[in-house]
Amino acid sequence: MSGFADYRPELSRQQPDEAISIRAAVIDDLEVCARLIVSRAGGSVEERRERLLVDLADPNRYVAVACSGNEVIGYGGVIHHEQTPPHTAPTGYYLIGLIVDPRLRRHGIGELLTLDRMRWTAERSDSVWYFANLANGAILDLHARLGFVEVTRDFTFPRAPLKPGSGVLMRAPLPVRELRG
Repeated sequence: MSGFADYRPELSRQQPDEAISIRAAVIDDLEVCARLIVSRAGGSVEERRERLLVDLADPNRYVAVACSGNEVIGYGGVIHHEQTPPHTAPTGYYLIGLIVDPRLRRHGIGELLTLDRMRWTAERSDSVWYFANLANGAILDLHARLGFVEVTRDFTFPRAPLKPGSGVLMRAPLPVRELRG
């Protein structure tokens, strides 16, 4: 298990059956968000839910959810990272944890969640960061379309599940610009 969805760029994006809405998460959403995280990254639903509760209470963090009707079908977060110790990723706001229910991938939901998190961050900063596994083609292409450019492959990030040399650190200017090809 790679921890992220198989990348199949030859498949075209499908239209969702229902309208998708993106909004800030509330406490009642956290159980579903925690289950989505555990389905990809493993661990305990209870532990993940507790971390999400901390995120909701922190004004330097944001949890967004995608909904189809009243059902939460995706999650993404933003955290503020301070560069300590030296040699970790730079201080700034970071997009983290983008996960969409496997049944609804390739519907543009990840892009909607990412744009919402970028808009939230634009109210606080003139740029946004993210890091990803180099093998995760889907997420790399998504962020490239949204204006992210590679900064380095030589970085560490506290508690990130990346092995040395397997990740890329990227940055985008804000506010959100037009989408790229």
